[in-house]
Amino acid sequence: MDLSPAERREAQRLERSCPDPRVVERAGFALLGATGRFTLEELATKVGRRRSTLQNWLRKLHDGGLAGLLERDAAPGVASPVAQPTVQRQLQAGLEAGRWTSAAHVAAWLEETHGITRSRKSIYYWFEKLGLTPSEATASPHAQAPGKQAVAARRSAAAR
Repeated sequence: MDLSPAERREAQRLERSCPDPRVVERAGFALLGATGRFTLEELATKVGRRRSTLQNWLRKLHDGGLAGLLERDAAPGVASPVAQPTVQRQLQAGLEAGRWTSAAHVAAWLEETHGITRSRKSIYYWFEKLGLTPSEATASPHAQAPGKQAVAARRSAAAR
């Protein structure tokens, strides 16, 4: 991971004086990673994040430099459509009933039923928030996740 001298100075400035903890954390990650002394696993331990999160941060840093790493994907404070009470109740009930066996199944259900597109990473966030996971639920032999064909058909119909 490389930082230009200007990016290194900016990351040091942000780490010392930025009031936003998100920016401080990412600037610190960039500075630690730029030393070249740590593996991704070691960085994850030092930063207190999962390796997959750091892989995303590395991609952002590689693609857009320090500015890309610090850029927000969504405005802060914007509520996720998955946070809607109706969706939350249905998600919790489905997980408790063993309706889905993976985050991919939940993603397909969200897309088909609510028109919500979310990554598996986002869905795992909601699993943790609800204190449930598909692996903890006993899958019903009759439960069937919406297939890719149903989602593709819905997208096709919406495009018309």
